Amino acid sequence: MRTPQLLNEHMCQIGGERTNSYCYFEGARTAGKDKDDIERFNRWSLTYENSWGQWFLFDRLQRRVLDIAKKRYTPNTVLDVGCGTGRLLRKARKYWPQAHLIGVDPADGMIENARRLTPDAKFYVSQAESLPLPDESVNFAFSTASFHHWQDQEKGLREIKRVLQIGGLLFLADFWLPLGLSRLTHHFETNDPSAIRETFGRAGFQVRDQRRLWTLWQVVTVGERC
Repeated sequence: MRTPQLLNEHMCQIGGERTNSYCYFEGARTAGKDKDDIERFNRWSLTYENSWGQWFLFDRLQRRVLDIAKKRYTPNTVLDVGCGTGRLLRKARKYWPQAHLIGVDPADGMIENARRLTPDAKFYVSQAESLPLPDESVNFAFSTASFHHWQDQEKGLREIKRVLQIGGLLFLADFWLPLGLSRLTHHFETNDPSAIRETFGRAGFQVRDQRRLWTLWQVVTVGERC
């Protein structure tokens, strides 16, 4: 296992308070299809904000997930894993105006645009498997339509669990292809709802809710760090 490197020599500052934990960042680039994914999203970042998929799929999904989350409690710190250009966080600002917003994405181009479009949030170039955040520093974590791109899904979930406070919640939404259609593409082979629940369990989450959005062929899973 690669030894994590310090993101910087200073202690992290989350939610306006300095912590006693250091931020770690474990290599930002991978080989094979994962590197290809990152490069494709870097190219897409140039037109991402105006993509038809935003209004047709992603915005609708993000609003549904945020509607589920707002029924829980008011978070102080919100993290979006696979944040793209920060669209979910800009919506989250309307739900929780006082919350501290953090986004991570492995594509430099996405993060560059996210910082420009969402200047009141903090953004980092990072993968789900190596979050540059201190332990127990986040109340709500979100991931929408990015889970199928993760290099190691269970490791990514364990890393999110690490940064969540006790009682913190992960709202994970992703595509699922029913009737065996997931076998047609490697990205969705492990996105069966029951498989996602099992992976949550192995990562140490208690699954509090799971619902299928039939009109979008997507599943939302809510896990709690206990």
